[in-house]
Amino acid sequence: MHEKEILDNFQEPIVVIDKDKNIVYSNSAFDSYISYFSKNDIINLLKEILSIKYLEEGLSVKNYLITLNNSYLLVDVYPFEDMYIILLKDITRLVKLEEELKKEGTLTAVSKFLIELFHDIKGPITGIKAATEYLKENPDELDLLDDIIYEINKIQDYINQLSSLSKPLKLNLSYQNIHKLIDKVVKKYEKVYKNVKFIKLYDPSLPDIYVDKEKMTSVIENLVKNAIEAIDQKGEITIQTGISFDPVFSPRMNKVSIKIKDSGKGVPQEIVDKIFLPHFTTKESGSGVGLANAYNIVKSHKGILRYIGNSTFEILLPIRIEVESNNI
Repeated sequence: MHEKEILDNFQEPIVVIDKDKNIVYSNSAFDSYISYFSKNDIINLLKEILSIKYLEEGLSVKNYLITLNNSYLLVDVYPFEDMYIILLKDITRLVKLEEELKKEGTLTAVSKFLIELFHDIKGPITGIKAATEYLKENPDELDLLDDIIYEINKIQDYINQLSSLSKPLKLNLSYQNIHKLIDKVVKKYEKVYKNVKFIKLYDPSLPDIYVDKEKMTSVIENLVKNAIEAIDQKGEITIQTGISFDPVFSPRMNKVSIKIKDSGKGVPQEIVDKIFLPHFTTKESGSGVGLANAYNIVKSHKGILRYIGNSTFEILLPIRIEVESNNI
C-alpha cells in the first residue's frame, strides 16, 4: 500500500504544507473537517502553526493547542525535507466536558465552604446570644459588653476578609526580575529561620515579567511562609524557576513557572480541593485567607496558582507580551 493510501485512511485530519504555506496534500478527514470553516480561518490557522519557533530548527512539535472559532485543536507538526506534515486532533468535546466538571466541582466546593463558614460564625453568635440574655437579667455585669464586642468583631473580620476576595484587584504593573523578588523574600526568612535551608534553582534566561511587584512578592512570601510551617521550621525549601512546558496551561511555552517545594509531608489528598478556598485552614490560629488571596492575585495576573503534589506549589505567570495583549 502506498504512503498516500495510508494517509487517506487515517481518521484524524492530516495536511502537508510546503515552506510557502501551500497545501500540497490533505486527506479526506482534513477536507471534511475544514469545510466548516472559512478560507481565511484556514490561512490564519496555517500561519499560526508555522510560526512556532522550534520548527525553524527542524524540531517536531506535539500537542500545540490552538483555537479555531469555538473549536479546540491539538496539533502535531513534523518537519520533513522542505515540507511540514500536520496532524490535527479536535478536543473541543473534552474541553467542554472538563469545563462542566469544573463547574460542578466548584459548586460542591462552595457548598462545603459555606457550611464551614456558617459553622464558624455560629460560635460567636451563640456567645453573643448567651451573654445578652445573661446581661438582661444582670444589668450590672457590664464586663460582658467586652465579650459581646469581641465576638461581634470576629464576625465582622470574617465578612471583611471575604469581601476583600470578591473585589477586583487594582494592579500596579511594571517589568520585574522574578528572581529579585524571590531573593528578597528568601533573605527575609533566612535571617529568622536558621534551621531552614533554601535551595535556589534559577533559570537565568528568564525574561522580566509584567507584574505588580508588591502583590506578587506577597504571594511568594505566603507560599514560602507556608512551606516553613509545613516543615516545622526545620528542613529544606527548594525554589525553581523556568519556562513552563505544561501541555494544558502553557502549550505554547509562554508562561514562567515558579515552583516552591518543601521537605515536608505535603498536602493530604483529602483537602487538596479545599486549600484555595477562603477561610479554609488547618492551622489553629490561621484565618484561612492567605492562600485564597494569593490565588486571587495570581489569577488577576492571568496566571495560575496550583498544588502539583510532592509538597510543591507552582505559580504560572504569562510572559510579558501575553500580559500586555490582554490589557491587564
